[in-house]
Amino acid sequence: MSEPKVAIVGAGLSGLATSYFLAQHGIRSVLIEKSNRVGGLVQTCHLDGCVLEAGADSYLAAKPAITDLARELPGLDEQIIGSNDAARRVFIVRDSRLVPLPRGMVMMVPGDLPAALRSSLFRAKTKLRFLTEPLSRPCTREKDVSVGEFIAGHFGPELVDYVAEPLLAGVYGGHSASLSAPSVLPRFVDYERAYGSLIRAVRKERRQSTGSLFRSFRDGMQTLTDALARQANVHHAKAERVESWNGRWRVHYGQERMPVDDLVLACPAHAAASLLESLSPSLASDLAAIPYSSAILVSLVYERSKVAHPLDGFGFLVPQRERRTIAAATWVNTKFPSRIPPGLVALRAFIVADKATELADTPKQELVELVRSDFAQILGIEAAPQFSTVHAWPHSMPQYIVGHQERIRRITTGLRELPGLYLAGNAYDGIGLPDCVRLAKETAKRIHASKIS
Repeated sequence: MSEPKVAIVGAGLSGLATSYFLAQHGIRSVLIEKSNRVGGLVQTCHLDGCVLEAGADSYLAAKPAITDLARELPGLDEQIIGSNDAARRVFIVRDSRLVPLPRGMVMMVPGDLPAALRSSLFRAKTKLRFLTEPLSRPCTREKDVSVGEFIAGHFGPELVDYVAEPLLAGVYGGHSASLSAPSVLPRFVDYERAYGSLIRAVRKERRQSTGSLFRSFRDGMQTLTDALARQANVHHAKAERVESWNGRWRVHYGQERMPVDDLVLACPAHAAASLLESLSPSLASDLAAIPYSSAILVSLVYERSKVAHPLDGFGFLVPQRERRTIAAATWVNTKFPSRIPPGLVALRAFIVADKATELADTPKQELVELVRSDFAQILGIEAAPQFSTVHAWPHSMPQYIVGHQERIRRITTGLRELPGLYLAGNAYDGIGLPDCVRLAKETAKRIHASKIS
């Protein structure tokens, strides 16, 4: 068998997908993964008939990359399921009680103005902003701006505190005051440029939903990474060093030194920075400057009879000013009913950002008790769970902070000076799982193009 032409450092979804797409171009690759498992942040636990996700539980159906990939892999097309959108609604904790997010919200923009004006979530001053915001004129911003400043400029600080910040906390684990609006909310920045008013833009361009908002796999998201891993050549060892060598690349891992034509770093940006520090200090510096946040996911499974709350939605978000421990929770049995047997309910809690860092060394049972305390206060659940799972993901969530796009431009320039080197993953141009697959496909296409040019 011929030697691999490409080495990929990191066997998470990005690395596995890159390997798969390279194979479609007839290019052999090897994945170098430091842990004893593959899949990265994608991991599914099967316990007593429950399908519990340790990482992402689904992906946005509007982004087709994963669906398209699944349809290429044997048996995966029939595994695709949609979320139970007949029960889709999200609650916000306000004054220690659950208030439904108004119907028609497009993330943090009220697409249904009458519903937003009737909502008890917002005070009169914010509702007045809803009425005047449609008068906004188109504008182009000269500089990067934070999500908090961008949204507050349209709707005021209350909507930032009670909608934008908690919505983004679960995705980025960061703060709206530091996240970059053009990087995190590019569609809305484009709306501002074209329409001025975000309300007018979402009402004009709102698409009719033709299916579930979220998609997943019947047996869990790990179904996808397992299918990709079956077709991959994975070496479980830590990449210690990489070097440019006679127009090629050489990767040092374990006791091995592997020469390859191309190298893909599909690991976190800070890990890529460590590998490139001696080769390109400036590139390594920019990679190391991408901050990461941490997350802890705690799932509690209860007897349904012990939970009085109707769990009539997908879950709830907890704004920073209301937060004790958890930032959000998903009601798994409502969002994906097939994953939890009758007679049980599963609630998945997210601990993120500073709180996750603070609790990093906390024993698992103590984390369970902290989550139980929050569920008691918010949902009135006093019963002990039947069982639980706890998964910590330290330094796992890249932050697209103000200045991110300029940093990515510098990184792109630095890569041009190192032919055959590529970056893949969620730290650069899209944090969701479909973005990881999309960028993996683009990376494989660029490597293939370099071979035939």
